[in-house]
Amino acid sequence: MQLLPDREQGRPLAIGLLLIALIVVYLVGFHWFIMRHVELGSQTSDLKQQIARFKATAAQRSALEDRLDRLQSERLDSALFLPENQFSIAAAGLIRTLREWIDNETADPDLCQISNTAPQRAREPELFEVVRVDVRMSCPLDDFINVLHELESSVPLIFIDNLRINQRYRPEMRDNRRSRATYGLLDIQFQMAGYINQPGETNT
Repeated sequence: MQLLPDREQGRPLAIGLLLIALIVVYLVGFHWFIMRHVELGSQTSDLKQQIARFKATAAQRSALEDRLDRLQSERLDSALFLPENQFSIAAAGLIRTLREWIDNETADPDLCQISNTAPQRAREPELFEVVRVDVRMSCPLDDFINVLHELESSVPLIFIDNLRINQRYRPEMRDNRRSRATYGLLDIQFQMAGYINQPGETNT
């Protein structure tokens, strides 16, 4: 009985077993190492590309910051103007803003009544078109101070000029809800103005 292969058949078998052993050794000892290096090489390439993009962005930082500052400045400058682009619409917007602040900032909006509004065009040329509205109203002092503060601190900018205040006593108003009126309402006249972001014109 022959237990070992003959010499002619043993050589190919030995070579095959050696190849299998080498493959097993590679898979166990080296495959993970090589694949890890391939993965690290890919990650290194990606990182190099990201670094290149970051460097390119950093090189533009100064220009981008200047552009951002310019855009923010332009946005702020634009916000200071009245949003409307026509005189009559802007005048109506000013009056609407006044009524809104009266509704929001007075203890009793019924005591603050607008009796007259008159839009006025500029008589002299200005850099930007100005919209003025002459206003006459009656209101208690504390309520009017609140409204005036909101008008002058709001955005877009609204300017108050030619303010005249006269005391007006209303003894017929005896309702407890309106007891503040017994101290007298104020007869108030003023001019509110804002600017449209367009070249100024004169009223010819």
